[in-house]
Amino acid sequence: MNKKWLYAIPAVFVLMIVIMATVLFVQQSNKPKQAVEVFEQAVEQKKPKQLKEWIMADDKRAVINDASLKALVAYLNTNNNSYQVITESLDKQVEKKEFKTTNQQISLVESGKKWGLFPEYKFKVKTAYIKVTGQHKDDEIHLSIQKSNDTLKKDKEEKLYGPVLPGAYQINVTVKNKLGTFIDKRKVDVWGGSNQVSLLIDDEKIAQSDQRIQKDVISAVETFNKDFVMYYTNEFEAKHFTNVSDSVLEGLALVNVESEFAELEEYVDEIQMQHSGTVVNLDDLDINQIHNEWTADVEAFVAYNNKFKIRGIDRYEDMSYKEIRTYSLNYDVKRKKWLIDEADRVPADGSEKDSWDKKAELSGKDSPVMKWKRKESMEQL
Repeated sequence: MNKKWLYAIPAVFVLMIVIMATVLFVQQSNKPKQAVEVFEQAVEQKKPKQLKEWIMADDKRAVINDASLKALVAYLNTNNNSYQVITESLDKQVEKKEFKTTNQQISLVESGKKWGLFPEYKFKVKTAYIKVTGQHKDDEIHLSIQKSNDTLKKDKEEKLYGPVLPGAYQINVTVKNKLGTFIDKRKVDVWGGSNQVSLLIDDEKIAQSDQRIQKDVISAVETFNKDFVMYYTNEFEAKHFTNVSDSVLEGLALVNVESEFAELEEYVDEIQMQHSGTVVNLDDLDINQIHNEWTADVEAFVAYNNKFKIRGIDRYEDMSYKEIRTYSLNYDVKRKKWLIDEADRVPADGSEKDSWDKKAELSGKDSPVMKWKRKESMEQL
């Protein structure tokens, strides 16, 4: 007998053992029960990456990545009832050996055969779309998953974003309109029988809570209050209001306020005035979009140091005052700023602002004292 052939017998035997072990491993690892165990372990141990090779979407356009798998696992961890329904359905499939799409969000299906011999199994998930509602027709909207570079695709005609895997998503809603660009962080649960979930866009709420918009409105109010000093010590010349609407200027021209100063001038030799402070009540801030125009309403406490020198009297009369002003503003798209469109006022004692929870206090201690003198140009002290 050929010795080489004798030596080959053990080698062939070892090879057969390796092949049999491999086949057995493939068979065991692809059993439906093992697949369900992998799924449960990934969810309960919060290890979404373990599902990457096991998940398939009913719509091939859906992205299966770390972000979408994280959303899926997060939802199942925070919604135990849904998780129990899914696992019970999967167990039932294994028991009945029915590996096809069910009426549940996640089904165990036979996805193919390993080496053309052994069945392979995956979890088929029902995808859905996020439908954006409530936005203005001129808004530009983008949705993206937080902490990822995934921007959701949009169907322009139906305003649908997706498809996406079911799950609890942390979404960045980017809204671009006449006021600028805003990012609204939202939580969206994609789950249930419908293939669409709604996401309501509230432009007014987004703008009202935006710190940049609040800052711009506060700045407009403060500018008007400071301009009022210039206006008052420059013979009521409307040109010293730098951030008012055309309707305000037209109204001042109509009532001819400069003639009112001429009457005052008959009795006064000198006027001194200083803006001593403004406190804006942000609890009262209300921003609205009417048709295609943006408006804002807000109130503020305002104080002025004011002295008059009456003709024929050597001393100054203290005419300082405090008031609550209510402002209506319009946003000017061309000038890209808020303009005062109306301002009403009532006397105040200063205690009103103490009850305001959210407010912006603007000190006027560094504001200049401006003065007007009879037949002399206004100068700064």
